[in-house]
Amino acid sequence: MLFPYKNTSSRIHRLDARPKIVFVLAVFISSILLSDILYLSVLLAFVLMVAAVAHTLRSTWSLLRYAAFVAVFVVLFNVLLSSGDNVLFMLGPIAVTSESILFSISMCLRLFLAVSAFALLSFAIHPDEALRTMSRVGYKTMTALSLSTRMYPTIAADSRNIMDSMRARGVEFDSGGFFRKLRARANVVMPLLFNSLDRSIAIAEAMETRGFGAGRRTNYSESKLARGQKWMITFFIISIVVGIVLFVFGYGNADYLNGAGFEYDLGDAIVLFAYVVLLSPILVGGPE
Repeated sequence: MLFPYKNTSSRIHRLDARPKIVFVLAVFISSILLSDILYLSVLLAFVLMVAAVAHTLRSTWSLLRYAAFVAVFVVLFNVLLSSGDNVLFMLGPIAVTSESILFSISMCLRLFLAVSAFALLSFAIHPDEALRTMSRVGYKTMTALSLSTRMYPTIAADSRNIMDSMRARGVEFDSGGFFRKLRARANVVMPLLFNSLDRSIAIAEAMETRGFGAGRRTNYSESKLARGQKWMITFFIISIVVGIVLFVFGYGNADYLNGAGFEYDLGDAIVLFAYVVLLSPILVGGPE
């Protein structure tokens, strides 16, 4: 899975990378701070709606399917090790409690919300725009990060080519037991390592000839944010502050292991509505 950028010409894609990055940051922080199932479910539905507007819902859903395998282990781990007083049923010597089930659902929703934010970052933000935006913080670090992420599909392609060449010479990768398959694949490591080193040296020499890191960095063009997109960033930053305030005052922070249940009032509805409204400007998108 290479998680490539998908240019669908949607209004989300027409946005500058900066408001989209701040939006993803706000959602990711929410997945850490919030633990209430209702809050997490509403935010997850909202992020999936943003993915639908960006025409990346199918790709996001495919990514969530892989996250579901991790969620299964999260549920099993919490059911086996968590405790509680309200026993639902017994699995041999293991007591499955409602507290452990609710806590597991909360943790899975946190996982899905974080993965959905990562999917939006991958599918709706061009890598060059993300690098240009985040390089203001530390361009050397961000350049190294961008090169490492771009090298992954290249190394994967090299691995396939090497294995195809070795198959043409009679090497069997899919026959025999586990250790025989492991030994066959171990022969791919050395040529793959040499190819990666040669490519890294070539990239380093190319960057050195262009004077990378030699002096003050300049930009070919400077993109300016429209007033509406500046307001978007402001709303998203406010949502981060609101999320921290909610966490401090206990909104959206349910302690299921200690018996917390589904108890909501008008204040919860108002707070959740206001939080979604602060994130909703992302749906406006960029100009055509």
